[in-house]
Amino acid sequence: MIYVNDDFFSHEFFERSNEAFRSHPELGSCAGKRFAVCTEDPAYLLAVCLYLKANGGSFYPIFAPTPRLAAKRLATRAQCHVLLFEQGQPAMSLQQEGDDDVAVLVQTSSGTTGEPKVITRSWSSIDEEVESYVAKFKKPNKMTPLIACPITHSYGLIAGVFVALKRGQSPVIINNINPKFLLKKLMTTPDHLLYSSPALIHSVVQLYPKGQQLNAVMTSGTVLPKAWFEALREKAKHVFQQYGCSEAGCIAINSDTKAANHIGTPLGHLKVNAGIDTSRPGEIVVQKGDDIIFTKDLGYFDEQGQLIFVSRADDMINVSGLNVYPQDVENVVLEIAEISEAVVFKRSDPLSGERVCLQFVASDALEPSRIRKWCSTRLASYQLPVDIEQCTVIEKMANGKINRNVLSQSKISIPAIG
Repeated sequence: MIYVNDDFFSHEFFERSNEAFRSHPELGSCAGKRFAVCTEDPAYLLAVCLYLKANGGSFYPIFAPTPRLAAKRLATRAQCHVLLFEQGQPAMSLQQEGDDDVAVLVQTSSGTTGEPKVITRSWSSIDEEVESYVAKFKKPNKMTPLIACPITHSYGLIAGVFVALKRGQSPVIINNINPKFLLKKLMTTPDHLLYSSPALIHSVVQLYPKGQQLNAVMTSGTVLPKAWFEALREKAKHVFQQYGCSEAGCIAINSDTKAANHIGTPLGHLKVNAGIDTSRPGEIVVQKGDDIIFTKDLGYFDEQGQLIFVSRADDMINVSGLNVYPQDVENVVLEIAEISEAVVFKRSDPLSGERVCLQFVASDALEPSRIRKWCSTRLASYQLPVDIEQCTVIEKMANGKINRNVLSQSKISIPAIG
């Protein structure tokens, strides 16, 4: 049914788990109850998830390295009744009153625009998403999913595991994120489809043996820098991309990604509105039945009906009334050979309202004036970075995303000269 690294877990494993859960003090009467699970064991996590889904229980997966007290705070905030840790360990009762009228999957938003929100989606909504995903995206029907991302996140759990099970496949969940192990797994699985984060995908592309190609890669979560995307296109036979949000799940899939910001066409069960063209992007708004979801992302549909991502609305920088999109500046900065990572964000400015700021990682020390000179021949004057800082690492959240809001509040380090 599933693999975890090299270990196979059959249908019999899940049947035995269900039998044990039925006699469990808390899981035995799970209907209407909300369970948080924080475990290092993906097979146990998935067994609890599938059991709750089939028996009217609600499920909140918590990222495994989370300390117990932090997990308790998260579970309490998500209004869970019970917190489970490793298999065989005592459950923690959270004294939550009232039951769920509808069983749900509980998730939290990424937190890139502030405090992470608790989001619930009914199991029937998850099933509808999976059916629509499988019906639209048929290229991987005979591929083997290698899920090298947390299944506590909807990307790994729904698009990775649930979709594979719906297709009758045996997904390979990789929680041994040792680059050598992952490379070996990819090379010994010729028909692989790698689900992972942009940062790990980039590492794989750099380390993969010369003369060998990756079969298929799915990326999601953030748009790849142009240089990373071009390297991936050269290394992989198939480059897939999906776009979504916590409230709606997967919104669009691209089964033949030609550019990093081409995020696909919408799934069949959704209605999606966006801007008109590159000069007039609009917020990507999703309608599902009577529900309307505002993504706070800016984008537009091209003439082929492809959804093109422009920026997070909150990340857009307004310089004296002119819009600057971080990715446009980042792609130019990343063309400098020594620079391996770059992030553009905004700070308040008394003259222009907001100004463009840059953090970057490079192999050598670079003068801000050199970067500004480079950009001045490739960008408009209002797009040029004013505050420029070289650092050893760009801080990221647990999900691999960068919180530009936090960077916006940081102190000015080195202003550009010239």
